[in-house]
Formats: sequence, C-alpha cells, structure tokens
Amino acid sequence: MHIAKLLVLLCFIGSASALETTLVVDAEHVWSREVSQAGNLSAQLELKDKVTANTAFTAIVRARVFGSNQRYSGHLDQSLVAPLSRRISVDSSFELELREFYFDVNFDNASLRLGKQQVVWGQADGLKLLDLVNPQDFGLFILDDFDESRIPIWMVNLELFLALGDLQILWIPDTSVHLLASEGATFEITAPFTDIPVPYSIKSPDRPGNIIKDSDAGTRLSLFLGGWDLTLNYLYHYDDFPVMYRKGNRLAFSPDYERTHTVGGTASNAFGSFILRSEIAFNSDKYVSTNATTNGGIKSSRELGYVMGIDWSGLTDTLMSVQLFQSILLDDGDYARDRTETSLTFLLRRYFLNESLNLELLGIYHRNDGDNLIRLSVDYELTSNTTVGAFADVFNGEPNELFGQFDQQDRFGLKIKVGF
Repeated sequence: MHIAKLLVLLCFIGSASALETTLVVDAEHVWSREVSQAGNLSAQLELKDKVTANTAFTAIVRARVFGSNQRYSGHLDQSLVAPLSRRISVDSSFELELREFYFDVNFDNASLRLGKQQVVWGQADGLKLLDLVNPQDFGLFILDDFDESRIPIWMVNLELFLALGDLQILWIPDTSVHLLASEGATFEITAPFTDIPVPYSIKSPDRPGNIIKDSDAGTRLSLFLGGWDLTLNYLYHYDDFPVMYRKGNRLAFSPDYERTHTVGGTASNAFGSFILRSEIAFNSDKYVSTNATTNGGIKSSRELGYVMGIDWSGLTDTLMSVQLFQSILLDDGDYARDRTETSLTFLLRRYFLNESLNLELLGIYHRNDGDNLIRLSVDYELTSNTTVGAFADVFNGEPNELFGQFDQQDRFGLKIKVGF
C-alpha cells in the first residue's frame, strides 16, 4: 500500500474514533562554514487508539521543511529504502514520512507488535555496536539523535514472557539499508576515497529486494541474574553498509551488500553511584577493503567488537560517563584499515534550576587517527510543553579520517520544541 493511502486511512480513523493525539513541532536554525544559514522545521503527529481490550494502534507521521537542505543535494534518492518505507519527497525542501505504523496485541504471556517500528538493542552512547536492527539515516552523519536517525522498518516483533526472562523474536521482511547523504551534500561521506590519486566512479548500490529470501531475523533473551541486567542477542542480517568492490585499476567501485551472523550480549549493574555497562558483538563475516587487487579489493574477516562503559552519578543532578569501543579483525589480511580500531567517548550531563536547564557535553575520540568530534548542547524548559536550546558540533582531523573529513563542517544552532 502506498504511503499516501495509509495517510488517508489515518485521517479516516481519526475522524471516526476518539484518538489520543500528540503533536510536536521542532524548529532549528543552523550556521556553519558550508551553509551560512539553514532553517529546518518539522511537525510530528502521533496517534494512538485502543482498538479492543487487548489491541492498540499507533501511528506517527512527520512533515519536514528544509530551508537549506544539508542532508541531500537535490531530490532524496530513496533507492536504498524499501518501497513501503519511503518518504514522500515533494522537492529538496519538503518531505512527508510515515515514521511508525503498528498494532500492539497483548496475550497472557506474550505481546505482538506488527508493523513499521523501531527496535533498540544495546546501551552505548554516541556510537553503535548492537543497535543493528534498524538501518540508519546518515544524512547528518551521526549528529541526529538515535531515535531520529533510525529508519523505522516493517517487521513482526513477538515477545514471550518466560520464567527465565523475556524472549524477543523478530522477522524483518523490510530490506531497507543505511541511507547516506547524497553527492555534494554537507555530510557526504568521502573519507574512504579522498586519498585516491586518479578519477574514480561509484555505481548505484545493489540493494537486496526479495522480502522472503533477503529478510532478516533475530532474537534477544533479556534476564536479571545476580543483580545484573543481561541480554543475549542474535541477528542474521545484511550489513547495512555497502561493500565497495573495486573494478579494474581502482577506477570503478561496485557497491554490494553481504550477509553476516551477529552474536552478542549486554551486561549492566549498579554499584553505589557507579553503573558498569558492557556490550559485545561477534560478526561472522565483516567485509573490509584491502590493499590487494584480488577479489575486488575486499576480504572477509571475523570481527569482534565490544564496549566497556562506566557511569558515575555521585554529584547531585550530574552524570559522567566514559566508554571504550574496540573493533578487532580476527583474521590476517592486508587491510586498508588497522586490525584493531579504538574509540573513546566522554559524556557529561548536568541539570540546573530544578532540572529545567540541561547542559550536555559529548566527546568522541578516534584513537587510531587522532580525529574527534565534540558536541555541546544546552536545553531550557521554558514551560511544561516548550523547550528552547542551543547546540554546537566541532570536528577535528584530516580529510581522510572518519571525523576529520568534516573538519570544515563545524556548526552552531538554535532550536525550539513545542508540544500540543
């Protein structure tokens, strides 16, 4: 069903029944080196209704207007998104999206969520490890909040409440993958190619499209044991980043998507004012660029990733957090990247004026290259339904590095959020 038909259906339902309705309007204005002024306005409407005693309905519709579109240069190319999950893009400055659309059905010892939704795995801040179920919109690189950057997708989400713990089972026929900023956009990812001394071309990615053969599936067991919150996770899926196979003498790249098995888990526990957090993920096949010319310049390796984090809240209205991220390629190879990639994050969050004023500082440091990202935000709750704020994002590094490629894209912005 086309998204427009779903919107008509929502309007019909809204006029025929008493819905719980929430409207949130966001506006921001951004100044940066690349775009001197960029005003963005979004309105998100959330509709909820209890259909029967055990069944509820939720729909979230979002409209966005871009004064100067930093995400996509020209029309949004949605070939990387499954047809039922695509947005309506009127032009480069306006889009309409059915963010979520699902039914919740409750049973005695189970619950079922059926439709377009987000599923959150993992606990890491700033960077992701196990949060793999939904693809991500990288139109603003990693500057969007996680809830905003995840691309909601259609799936069957069943949760069984067992004596041991809660068992979640996912079937995902939606074949959407990561959505990247288009060529020429402010946050176009260029770092893997900036050191190529000859002209090159990139073909259109070949996204998986068969809803049966190319569907993903996963499961997660959540339990509480000896004071620890634990999860065991498994996901059989396509890596949502394309594998850049080389054709010829590094002149042409043919992006493709490859399968992998991800097995992992999380653990967290509180010790006084400290909380210890950890995530681990093993990928059976990580396809990595190499310096060799054989096999399209790509080699598959097993990969082990983990996050270790410590949160401290020993001061009133204050949270401090540090995290260590590592990705380790377990198989030998002449890789273009280091066998071990290490990143560190630091988060400081402080509340003032009876928690009406929130100050947050986040730093992400990529140890291998020394590049980094520093994010500062201030939010003030003006009234119970109105929040104003300011933010700044500062990149440092060289053009061929993860964060350094955006060294000229530092930005400062003002924002306001109003709920109705």
